[in-house]
Amino acid sequence: MKIEQKTLLQSWRTELMILFQAHYVRSIAIRRLNYLLGVPCILITMLVASYIFFTITHNPDFWVKMMAGMLLLLGAILASLQTFLKYSEQAENHRNASARYQSLHHSIDQLLAFPPDREAELAAWCDKLRDRWDELNLEAPNVNKDEGNPPSSYTSQAPIRYAEQPSVKMENATAAEPTPEKTAKQTKTDKEE
Repeated sequence: MKIEQKTLLQSWRTELMILFQAHYVRSIAIRRLNYLLGVPCILITMLVASYIFFTITHNPDFWVKMMAGMLLLLGAILASLQTFLKYSEQAENHRNASARYQSLHHSIDQLLAFPPDREAELAAWCDKLRDRWDELNLEAPNVNKDEGNPPSSYTSQAPIRYAEQPSVKMENATAAEPTPEKTAKQTKTDKEE
C-alpha cells in the first residue's frame, strides 16, 4: 500500500469517526429532549387525575379549578409537542446512523491492519466503501460535524499507529513521551529533595 493510499484511508477514517461521534452525541441530546417533554407530561397528568379523584365529593375554590385546568392544558401541550416533534424516532435514526458510520470506520481499521496484496483489490474495496458511504449519507439525518469533534484538550486514547507510518511522524510522537531514563532521573531528583 502506497503512502498516498494510506493517507487517503486515514483521512476517510477520521471523517467517519467525526460523523459517527456527531450522530451519537445528537442521539443522546435528542433522547434527553424527549425525556424533558415526556416526564413532566406524565407528572402533570398524574397530578391532575389525582386532583380530580380527590375533589369528586368536594367543591373546591375557583382558583384551584383554574390551576388544575391550566396544568391539564400544559400537559396536553407537552404531549402534543412530544408527538409532533417525534424525538424518540429522531434519536433512533441518529443512533442507527452512528452505528453504520462506525461500521465503515472499523472496516477502514481492518483494511489498514490487513492490507490487500494487489492494488486492484484495494481499488475495488475503496469503490465499495464509497458506495456504502454515499448511500448512508443519503439515508442518515443531517448533523453538525462539529458535534463529533472533541475539545482540543480532550484525548480519549492514543491514536492508532501503524507499522508503516512515515518515521518522521513516529519520531515526533515518541519525542514527547518520557523515556525510562528520564523517569529514573526524575525519581532520583525527587528523592534527593
